[in-house]
Amino acid sequence: MIVETARLRLRPFVPADIPAYAAIRADPEVMRHMPGGAARATTAAADAARIVPDFAAQWSAVGYGPWAVTDRATGVLLGHGGLRHLPDLGGETEILYLLARSAWGGGLATEVAVAARLAGFGRFALARLVGYAAPGNIASRRVLEKAGLAFEAEVEVFGVTARRYVIDRA
Repeated sequence: MIVETARLRLRPFVPADIPAYAAIRADPEVMRHMPGGAARATTAAADAARIVPDFAAQWSAVGYGPWAVTDRATGVLLGHGGLRHLPDLGGETEILYLLARSAWGGGLATEVAVAARLAGFGRFALARLVGYAAPGNIASRRVLEKAGLAFEAEVEVFGVTARRYVIDRA
């Protein structure tokens, strides 16, 4: 499933995305609020080689998954975003996003999160969506709020403390 927003093209990942995705994950500032923190930037190539096929496999397994987020005008990979099925967390579905630092500050993460919410409640008829943000990641917390999710609780998830946001289909 390909979705186009005003500025983005959201599509399933393909193996050719691995090098560009690894380059995004190699930026310690991009990884700072992710599980494992900035140190995860040192394993970017191996992580990308594992994550890209995992993201692609979700489309086959559950019918949706994280998208490769690309610039609509240039086709440049900007990161990932969309919906991720979390079987280890009771089967809930997460709105997620991770963008290159060059894509920060212009509302692109919110554009991705809103597109994910619309697809989740529309095409995929999901009942509830969740989002997680590190307590100190104010920008990510704002993205989830702008996408319509409401803070529910601070929880331990993915080996870290995170703020959990939720939204139910109206």
